[in-house]
This record gives sequence, structure tokens and C-alpha cells, in this order.
Amino acid sequence: MVIAAATVAVTGVRVRAERGRAVRVLLGALCLMGPGRAPAPVLAAAEPVVAVEVSDAGFKPATLRLRKGDAVRLSLTSTGGEHCFAIDELRVEKRVRPGRVTNLDLTPDRVGRFTYYCCLEPGNTRLRGRLLISE
Repeated sequence: MVIAAATVAVTGVRVRAERGRAVRVLLGALCLMGPGRAPAPVLAAAEPVVAVEVSDAGFKPATLRLRKGDAVRLSLTSTGGEHCFAIDELRVEKRVRPGRVTNLDLTPDRVGRFTYYCCLEPGNTRLRGRLLISE
């Protein structure tokens, strides 16, 4: 089917389709998204990546400093057994398995001091760190 001309409104974007395969593919993709559905957000390359390592000795770094509203990707790794990275107040919990990188995209929405810890060993005080979020 060849689309001679059509106008479609999807997620607030108006597209005028003329003859041509590339335009038909774009128009079809927009229609499949459906009204009110925006593409999933993508972490921009300019946003910082912070490496966090967890082992039986604890978290490295033991203190993370972030700013409210600034997006960051935490790149979580484990040297040793399986661990977890959890922050109760921010409703964060990620499993961290040895030999794999677990990414956590985080945009803090409030200022404060929060504790991150291994939820697999909540009583182990070595497996704790501090997240400091400033204005």
C-alpha cells in the first residue's frame, strides 16, 4: 500500500507523509506508538556515569554526592558474591551479581542524606554507604 498523503497527530507531533518508503516507515512507527505514548527516555551521553563496587569489605565509594534533579547512571559491580544496592527512601533496590554490570538510572527528586546498603545482609554495617543529595 502506498500512502499518497496523510496527516497523523501522535503525541503532539504532526507528520505529513508523502510518497517514499522512509516516510511510510516513520508514519507507521508513530501510529504503532499510539496516542499519548512517548518513546522511552534515553540516558544522554552527557549524563555522568558513577562506578560503584560492592564486596564483602563494603561499598566503594562509601559516599556518593549528587545534586537534586541531576540524572546519573550508577554502574554497579560486585567483586565476590551476590549483593544488593538499596535505598529505602528512594524506593531503589537492585541485585548486583558477580561478573555482570547492573545499571541504575537515578534522578534524585529531593535533598537529604540517605543510606544505601546491601539488602541481602541488612545487619552488616560494613555493607552501608551514604548518598548525599544537595540543592
